[in-house]
Amino acid sequence: MKYLGRFFLFAIGALALQAILEVLVIKGLHYEPAKGWTASDLLLSEAIGFLAVLVATLVAARLEHRNIGSYGVPLRAAFGRRWWEGMLWGTLAPLAAFALSVAVGAARVDGLALHGATLLKAAGLWLVVMILLGLFEELLFRGYPLEVLTRGFGFRPAALFLSILFGALHYFTKPMENWVDATTVGLLGLFLCFTVRLTGDLWFAIGFHTAFDYLALNVLGAPNTGNEGKPLADHFLNTRFTGPDWITGGPRGIEASVWMFVVIAALFVAAALRFRKRPGGSSFSIRNS
Repeated sequence: MKYLGRFFLFAIGALALQAILEVLVIKGLHYEPAKGWTASDLLLSEAIGFLAVLVATLVAARLEHRNIGSYGVPLRAAFGRRWWEGMLWGTLAPLAAFALSVAVGAARVDGLALHGATLLKAAGLWLVVMILLGLFEELLFRGYPLEVLTRGFGFRPAALFLSILFGALHYFTKPMENWVDATTVGLLGLFLCFTVRLTGDLWFAIGFHTAFDYLALNVLGAPNTGNEGKPLADHFLNTRFTGPDWITGGPRGIEASVWMFVVIAALFVAAALRFRKRPGGSSFSIRNS
């Protein structure tokens, strides 16, 4: 039970620190968040979230006499080959689901929604936001928590528990959610746990998470229930989702499309073939458990 206790202490500590920092920053800067998701609001919130979970991870490493690489983020591999490969996979996954919707006449693209300097500014700013989001959520769900629960209960129970929690939090904390979205989010979380085990660290998962959200929300302009079921105001392509919700995902976005089940199954198979275990392993205990 001590490992479960460490997990809860980490999660409570990270989220409490995040909440405290948000209050201090918002009050200190007299910052007034906009209605709906904006790049400036999310840049601030995701930076605070990442800082909070990073501090919690560093504290855990200090208390356990380890380095941060023990929890899946070796600094020598930061934004290296694995991260870029994750970015590629994370781009292809929602793009494949969208392409299938286009193929059955449920969606289409009518050119660009932004142009010139406006497009370039939005593309750069949102990329930074999504990188911070990927770092924050992967460290929070598949960094120290996955490692410490794996030590206590084994990889499969730890991955299953965290993935169910990941899906449940989406279902219970966001409006207009349904079982499809919660299930696909949970399965994507399980896939990312799987990649951590296969690759030996979090960098592929961080890249995947970054690119998935960037492609779906920013490039394709898919709606999201966290944004009142609407697309971001400054998405890049003029995309039309005209089919039924079970095909397009409706206000929940591409991740709630029935095509995501096909895509996720393909991701598991492709990862198993791509990242076959090699001799030697790594210092990340999940790899060797």
